[in-house]
Amino acid sequence: MNTDSLNADVSLQCPTCRARLNVSRSVDRVEEKCPVCSSQISMAVFPRFFREEPEMINDRIASEDEAICSFHGELKAEKVCDECGCLMSLRASVNWGDRDYCLPCLYQLREEKKSASFVAQAKLHDNLALALVTWLAPFSFFTAPVALFLLLRYRKGSQTFAPRSPLRWWLALLLSSAWILLWGAVIIIWISLILDEVS
Repeated sequence: MNTDSLNADVSLQCPTCRARLNVSRSVDRVEEKCPVCSSQISMAVFPRFFREEPEMINDRIASEDEAICSFHGELKAEKVCDECGCLMSLRASVNWGDRDYCLPCLYQLREEKKSASFVAQAKLHDNLALALVTWLAPFSFFTAPVALFLLLRYRKGSQTFAPRSPLRWWLALLLSSAWILLWGAVIIIWISLILDEVS
């Protein structure tokens, strides 16, 4: 291991003797012998290990003629919430995409309003409906109506953070409708045959 130009900020420890092992370059793996106990060292080094520490937010104390933060009364307001319009300091603001939000608005958008841009997980009802009419096709007498209900009930509420093609929705709608029509025709034919035998 290169020990001539050690970086004091980036260091590892030998798992045997706990001696400090400095890494002076960005590497994926460390395959060396410990310079203290001569143990063979094999480590995976993640890229984050070499990243610089994030800069600390330096909020400014507001003077008498400056606007103050709505959440920290002693700090200067430097941003405005794009949702509610309240004044915020850097400490109270959250940058999401290209917009700034306060924490209460961020909570409402994510937990209460379920905005598509803030939802961590989204149920893909079109995928579920498509599976009901393809993988469970032998049971389509029961699954096709359920799939059609899911498609119509959650059509507007199935937005996700990433844009998705409506192809699966339309394909699931076509297949579920076709299965329902097919089973309807089978039932009508079956009833007509029974009536013919009775008469």
